[in-house]
Amino acid sequence: MTRSDALIGGIELAARTAGSLLQIGADAVGDQFGRSLPCSRESIADAKALNSLLDEYPPEVGRLLPEIIAARLPGVDFESSNCINFLVDVEFAETIGIADPVHGTPRTLYAKIPCRETATRSFANTLGFWPLEVLFCQRLAHQIPLRVPKVYAAAKRGSRFILLLENLHETPGVKLFINRDMAAGTTPEQAERVLASFAEMHAHFWGKTEAEREVLLPGEYNTYTAPKWKRVTRALNASALAPAQKAAPDLVSPHLVETCRLALDRWDSVLDAWYEGPLTLAHGDSHLGNCFEYPTETGPKVGMIDFQAVHWSKGMRDVQYFLINSLDSEVLAENEDALIRGYCAELERHGVTLSFDEAFEQYRAFSYQTLMVGVVPLGLSSLTERSETVLAVTKRGAAAVERLGLREWIEGL
Repeated sequence: MTRSDALIGGIELAARTAGSLLQIGADAVGDQFGRSLPCSRESIADAKALNSLLDEYPPEVGRLLPEIIAARLPGVDFESSNCINFLVDVEFAETIGIADPVHGTPRTLYAKIPCRETATRSFANTLGFWPLEVLFCQRLAHQIPLRVPKVYAAAKRGSRFILLLENLHETPGVKLFINRDMAAGTTPEQAERVLASFAEMHAHFWGKTEAEREVLLPGEYNTYTAPKWKRVTRALNASALAPAQKAAPDLVSPHLVETCRLALDRWDSVLDAWYEGPLTLAHGDSHLGNCFEYPTETGPKVGMIDFQAVHWSKGMRDVQYFLINSLDSEVLAENEDALIRGYCAELERHGVTLSFDEAFEQYRAFSYQTLMVGVVPLGLSSLTERSETVLAVTKRGAAAVERLGLREWIEGL
């Protein structure tokens, strides 16, 4: 990518950031006239507001719940890196299957709205991951072969969004993880279960044509390949390198920065290698904190939450992102080959062939993306994450990039 492309990318990034700040201000003005989406727990925990959301913003399959006659806040919030996640107790005009909250009428709704911090809200709208999650909930959630939260409403207007989802805590035996669990590190046995679920999802969407992909999830949402995003993403990555090295010189070494700059210098070639088909649907933020386990007759299985980075990519994008972020580097190095081979075997079981050699080459190539998910918030004042988690994943990402020889892969393009 040329120097002029880099300059244009920086200008586009600044313009998008300014636009997102203006939209945030416009929504604040719209509150005075009732034109903006509600943005507080109290304004959403209201029967009339909830019924309006269920009527106006249902998923493609239609409204799933009967009329709500009462709602209240039980005071239960959940940790999130960029949202406010909370429960709403609800009562319905009619109740069905209350003993079976997975298929019947729930006792609570899991609500998700933007956080209050202006910097994070601007960052999220600049990169577009809140609109992407809303689109996923509207159009794709019910097509995922894995267990994902049931979607009751998915609204997006201006800089704001509201998701009303199934509260997985109501389902007996479900074990949810948080980002601190990812930072603490998981086990190879648990990683095997996660990769088995990834393989099932990836096989389901494997090799769809471009036309089929566009119907499900338009390419304009991919921040790496869409024309309106390519230069912006490169500029964002480039702008984070120097401040990240300053913030954590023990993790972000000069050699690591040189490797990242080489990737950015050869950006078009790197993108061509990443997104040469066949492609599948990738979660995109597939670390342990976005997974949960639930019991089945054959043992625990893994489902997924928080599809803010879903996109079309190679399945190994999810695999390496999970493994590098969620396992201690030493544990990963000892079990890496076996875990990748296990994923390939699970793909085969679902009718998709991917050789270990090809899988490992993809694994090596995508390690850059995993590293930068740590470096960018580290360099940009941890806009979307707790600092201890950022440091943990950056450390693991840096170790993986060096161990896997990312620089040599880039030089060989």
